[in-house]
Amino acid sequence: MALSILKKRAVKKAMENAKASYIKAAGMSNLTREARIFKARIAGRSKAHLDKVFIEGAEQSEAFQEACLAALSDGRERPAMPDPQPFQTVQSKTETVYTYVPAEFSKEMYALGSLYQAVSISLNEALKLAQEVADRVSYDIGIEEPFVAVQFLRDELEESLSDTEEDESAKTEAKSPDSNL
Repeated sequence: MALSILKKRAVKKAMENAKASYIKAAGMSNLTREARIFKARIAGRSKAHLDKVFIEGAEQSEAFQEACLAALSDGRERPAMPDPQPFQTVQSKTETVYTYVPAEFSKEMYALGSLYQAVSISLNEALKLAQEVADRVSYDIGIEEPFVAVQFLRDELEESLSDTEEDESAKTEAKSPDSNL
């Protein structure tokens, strides 16, 4: 019992520190080397946070859609979309750390993940809108170069395009008169 209380306190403290670090990074105006390093660390954590929230929105989309359909069929009001977790955990090189991004950004990214999973927006639209959120978070933190959001989707798109190009190339080669020699 005492261990669980201590663990809850440690988690709460880690969450408070994550939020305080984000706020500190956003409030830093001097561009010393230490400030740039600190802001870059918080930007990296924010990127990971937004990526996880996007995935969370996508994963919970199906359950939300089912709840909406059940409510509609029962004549009840449509349920509210769930909110993303305000804190996420990410694995750093040496430890698991809590991350924080203000709710307005997290909610947008969560909604984008849900819309993408429900095929309400295209992959390109999801990438564009997710990057807009990342740009605003980067601006909020005060980093010069915005971080790239949802890189895993960009990789998926690139792989898909590469596969399509290979398929097209193979079809072209098969149709060419020289291929019969």
